[in-house]
Amino acid sequence: MSGKRLWFAVGLALLLAACGGGAPPQDLALAGVSPSSPSVVQGGSVTLTLTFTSQNGFQGTVSLSVTKDGQEPSWLTLSPTSATLNVPKGGQVQETLQVGVASNAPTGPHSLKLKASYGSKTAERDLTLTVTAPPPLPDFTLSLNPTSLSVQQGSQAQTTLTLTPQNGFTGTVALSLVAGQDPVPQGLTLSPQGVQVTGSGPVNQTLTLSTTTSTPTGQYRIKVRGTAGSLTREADLTVTVSPNYTGAYVYQVSADGSVLVGGVSVGGYRKPMVWRINAASLSPGFYWLSAIAQQSTVLDTGVPSAPYGNVLGVTADGQVACGYGSVSTNASSGDRALAWNLTTNQAIPLPDDPSGGNTAYACAKSGSDVYIVGRVYPNFPTPTIWKNYTIWHQNTSVAYGIFHDITPDASRASVQLTYRGWVYDLNNNQYTQLISSIGGAYWSRISPDGQAVAFSDSNSYPAAKVWYGGNVYSASMSIGAVRVQGGVAYVFGGSSDGLRAVRWRSDTQALEDLNTVFASVLPSGVTLKTVSAVSLDNRVIVGIARNPNTNQDEPFVLVGDPFQAAP
Repeated sequence: MSGKRLWFAVGLALLLAACGGGAPPQDLALAGVSPSSPSVVQGGSVTLTLTFTSQNGFQGTVSLSVTKDGQEPSWLTLSPTSATLNVPKGGQVQETLQVGVASNAPTGPHSLKLKASYGSKTAERDLTLTVTAPPPLPDFTLSLNPTSLSVQQGSQAQTTLTLTPQNGFTGTVALSLVAGQDPVPQGLTLSPQGVQVTGSGPVNQTLTLSTTTSTPTGQYRIKVRGTAGSLTREADLTVTVSPNYTGAYVYQVSADGSVLVGGVSVGGYRKPMVWRINAASLSPGFYWLSAIAQQSTVLDTGVPSAPYGNVLGVTADGQVACGYGSVSTNASSGDRALAWNLTTNQAIPLPDDPSGGNTAYACAKSGSDVYIVGRVYPNFPTPTIWKNYTIWHQNTSVAYGIFHDITPDASRASVQLTYRGWVYDLNNNQYTQLISSIGGAYWSRISPDGQAVAFSDSNSYPAAKVWYGGNVYSASMSIGAVRVQGGVAYVFGGSSDGLRAVRWRSDTQALEDLNTVFASVLPSGVTLKTVSAVSLDNRVIVGIARNPNTNQDEPFVLVGDPFQAAP
């Protein structure tokens, strides 16, 4: 070889050695990620498109990974984690990458670094991944008003279901009764058995619960269930099934009108009774007691020989009631003086005469002490006051006497002594004569403040004598309740013919027809016949009215001002 050729060959070899020799090295770049700012829901995944480029071409396997602050997030997964690429010289290829996040992945934007590793080299790309909470699923809630119902055997009661859709829920919700703390009693059914939701607002549906004549009596804490697909929601409901009764009469109410006491006829037998209503929730207006009673309980007398009777009084707090047990099926006579603990509905027989003729007419509290007023035979009879269920005071100096009523604070009691009207001061053990002569003996009512007293003036027909401010007035009416308002005494009751509920007032000495006073709230055809009680808060009026739908006299509850339309 000539010298020139040898020099050229050596120079070329040196040049190639200086350049590394052979083919140019492969390179790889992560040129793009789409979308560049992806978003994914917790528990979901998002698909990314990765664009790889190479100036000199690339063929081989790359490993894919994601880091945040230099660490791989435990809540993030990739699929695939590697890919075999064949990138032509000066060209590009695209690969898809599935990025999944756990259901507990932290929400918000996350600054990540996406890496493609090959050999000892790495191609990187910054990436912002935003994790969001999943949208709430369609749902609904249930509520009932009232949450407690009382229904007689073979009868019906109603409550209002409010179904509130959430997150766009629509469709049909199936309704059913299911066990709660107690099983659903046999014969208790629900109607309708479904409700349709078409919009976004709450849906109100009246639910009717029906019993058969053989549905077992008692209190049942059950649930109303709503079902739509996999969704199940429930609302608590207490249903008290009571014996079928007629001839109900309410004698007295608690201070707020929520506890009412009286008597009913069950299978032809007169029985003591207590009703409970949610008086505070009632808007002004007229109601049938049977429609709003949340609980109706026939009370046991606790005296097997006198299983019949009536409840005549109740303390202001609604915790203690009083009345009598009777050997007569229609309870026409009082044979055992009784009290009841209305928390347990247990009877408390009072000390009286075993020969019968005993009655407890009214009860009150002074602090924790319970005072009950009434009569005890055989001393024709003896006016008696029981304190904490034992005899505390008896007037044995009179031939005939009966305590009828007592103020709510147990400070004064109205009493008939040998056909004269008196008031007794319990604190000072002092009797004061109010009326020198009355013809009746079986009833009197004293105002809660003790300022006015109305006495029955006949045992044969409705007539009253009213004492107020040192004056005595006569009124042709039966007596239900006495109140003093604005310097005027009011007596509520019934007209002498028994056809109209009336209100007598001392300033005009006039009888006002309550059907006229409350005409604006009375349902068509309803006639108020008598008022038997007024709550101490002067909000609830109770009595008997003629129901044109059943053609029967039934207890009513009227929520309103008892002095309405009075000047």
